[in-house]
Parts: sequence; C-alpha cells; structure tokens
Amino acid sequence: MNNEKMGQFISELRKSQQMTQKELANQLNVSDKAVSKWERGLSNPDISLLSPLSEILGVTITELLNGERISSESTNVETNVVKALEYGVKTAIGKIKVTHNILAAGFSILLLLGILVVSIVNVAISGTFTWSLIPISASVFAWLILFPTIKFGVKGIITSLISLSLFIVPFLYVLDYVINRLTSFNEPIFAMGARIAPLTIVFIWIAYLLFKKLKTRKWLVLAILVLIAIPLNFFINFMIAGMLNQPQFGIQTVINVLATAVLAIILFILDYVARNRKMS
Repeated sequence: MNNEKMGQFISELRKSQQMTQKELANQLNVSDKAVSKWERGLSNPDISLLSPLSEILGVTITELLNGERISSESTNVETNVVKALEYGVKTAIGKIKVTHNILAAGFSILLLLGILVVSIVNVAISGTFTWSLIPISASVFAWLILFPTIKFGVKGIITSLISLSLFIVPFLYVLDYVINRLTSFNEPIFAMGARIAPLTIVFIWIAYLLFKKLKTRKWLVLAILVLIAIPLNFFINFMIAGMLNQPQFGIQTVINVLATAVLAIILFILDYVARNRKMS
C-alpha cells in the first residue's frame, strides 16, 4: 500500500465533493490535523475508519486502500476485504466490551463485599448501623460515579459526570449527618461542601468540554484549566476562611498563585512546541 498515493486519492475525492479537511474530520470524529497527515502520506486512517471514510468519499474500501478506482471485476476481492475488515473490527470491539464487563463486575463485587464486611462488623460491635454508614455511603457514591466509565469506557464519562452532579450534595449531607451524630466534630461539613461542590462540578464539566473540543491540544487545555483554577482557588479559600473565622489570605496564598501561574506558562509553552512539531 502506497501511503502517498492513498493520501492523494483521499485529497482528490474530498476536493471533488467540495469538502474541507475539517468537515471530513468532523464526520469521522477525528481532528483536521489527522486528515492532513493522511493526505500528505504521513499516516493512514485507523482500520475502524476505512468503512465510514469510503462511504463518505463514495468509493470502495479496496479503491481507498489502492489509492485509485478499480474495475467491477474486483467485486469478489472487495467483498472479501470488507468482510475481513468488519470481522477484525467486531472482534476487537467484542474483546474490549468483555474486558469492560469483567472490570465493571469486579468493581461492583468488591464494593458490595466491602459494604457487607463493614456492616457485619458494625452491627456485631454496636448492635446497629453507626460508623459503617460512612464507608457504605462512600462506596455507593463511588459506584454511581465510576461504574458508567468502567462499564462503557469513554462513552460512559458523561454519565459519570451527570451522576457526580446529581449525587454529590446528597452524599455530603449523609456524611455530615453521620459524622456530627457520632462525634463531637461540629464543623459545618455539609454547609461548606454544598457551597464548594457546585463550583467544583462546574470546573469538572469545563475540563470535560475543553478536552472534548480540543482533544488534539492537551497541553493547551491543561494550561487553560490551571488559569481557571487560580480564581476558583481564591474563591473557595475565601468561603472556607469566612465560615471557619480564619485569615482569608496569607503569604502561602501568594506563593500558590505564583506557582500556578508559572505552571500555566510552562503548559502554554509545551502546547506551542507540540503544535509546531505537528506542523513541521
């Protein structure tokens, strides 16, 4: 297979349909840089992209791999190639699903065993549920947040984020109730957590959307998140200090801000270097 010939063929077909590299990339859920590399012969499309790419460009997979149109005499070859590719893709996807199912089942079983153990120990010692409510609620919360991602991989991340957004406040309420009931600890955990949690959730959603939008520029996303973290950290410290009647700002705060700013600059530089390497 000639990479340059295939790349030129993709470029010609794309242009014949008056389609930009970005438009083609969006249909395939890849970056326009990836399409550019294909067309310059620097890399090849992933095997899982051959079928949708050929459909978009209006050619067969065999023609795409050969980098030219072929006669109808090669129909049998085309059929065999397509079947082989589909089999390979389905087999790989099937193995990934089995792995995710095993991990999800193992994760669930381990948490369930942990809940049973702490429950039995707690009831045996105290005759009722007391301190075990903390690890039980933490285990349930962890399962609700992590299970979708473990089960479905990247596709489950958004479900995990939704679960985190919905259940973080109830979890903090249970935690605050149990701790204050069992100990003399009177700090307002729920009050502080309920104020900080929405800010943290918003930050996590911003991180998710940035990584999804700029998936080819990880250093830039990290730099932006570090910059956002500076005012966010100020605001959270301000709220906590106000609730605990402590000094709101100090030399440590200034040092943290400077260190964070330096880190952001380093990340911007890394993004600049990485981008120039891709363009060269």
